[in-house]
Amino acid sequence: MAKEEDLASSPDLGENATREPLPHQEAMARLQEGISGLISSDMALSYLPRDISLVEARLQLALHQGKAVTVFLRKLDGSSMPISVMQGSRVVDLKRSIRMHIGSQLRRSGEEMPVSWKYVWKTYCLAAGQTKLSDDNELLLNYGVGNRSEVTFIKKLRHENKGKHTRLRTDN
Repeated sequence: MAKEEDLASSPDLGENATREPLPHQEAMARLQEGISGLISSDMALSYLPRDISLVEARLQLALHQGKAVTVFLRKLDGSSMPISVMQGSRVVDLKRSIRMHIGSQLRRSGEEMPVSWKYVWKTYCLAAGQTKLSDDNELLLNYGVGNRSEVTFIKKLRHENKGKHTRLRTDN
């Protein structure tokens, strides 16, 4: 067993071996700085944001390995944003990726405006062309959504007489 003096003088551990443990937030900040430095110095990763999450990093690696696809989300204002999902994903996975992407965008821009995703999915539906992506458990490929496909938000039809019996009108 190594003695404490041996550990302190070990070239592998350096002076950090005798220091007090860092508080969690400071350790996380240093780790984030180190990761940011690695990302910015690597040519293949330099375009990624410095505060990339683990999920985002895994998706980017999967894209480079051909295990993920990019779906373009056309927003209501006409602009589009690339959303990455794994190959073989379901509609619910696309919705989760949209929520994660928009949340990251808002956080990085400094906006504190929360999005009510319950309201969004209750009011809007995703569509690929004229096909509504209505079943969350259905594979995206079954709706014809693949790499470089475009999906849009469309307003759901409102059923005003839901649950009520109404008579069919005739115009005679």
